[in-house]
Amino acid sequence: MTKRLTPSLALGWVVLALSMNVAAAGESLAQQGRVLAERMCAGCHAIDKTGSSPHAAAPTFREIGRRVDLDNLTNRLREGLTSGHPDMPTFRFTREDARALIAYLRSIQTQ
Repeated sequence: MTKRLTPSLALGWVVLALSMNVAAAGESLAQQGRVLAERMCAGCHAIDKTGSSPHAAAPTFREIGRRVDLDNLTNRLREGLTSGHPDMPTFRFTREDARALIAYLRSIQTQ
């Protein structure tokens, strides 16, 4: 006797597989964002869940969500992020790089 998957059980397996792929894609996006943060931001900002920023006036990335709306930051990164601080250069990110950096920022926020 051969056992067959019921349609609802088969659907459950498909949903599980898709959710695992989405989680892996999100992790990969956050990893890309970490690489960007290391390359472009770590000289001034603390980019990890611990530690102080090398530049005393630079906010830590783990707390940046308290200062700015991360949903709006994506657009600001794409349009050209500027700051009132004279040491902060202007950055302009591609859509994918902005999404990656935001995914990384979200992954390390302390609330």
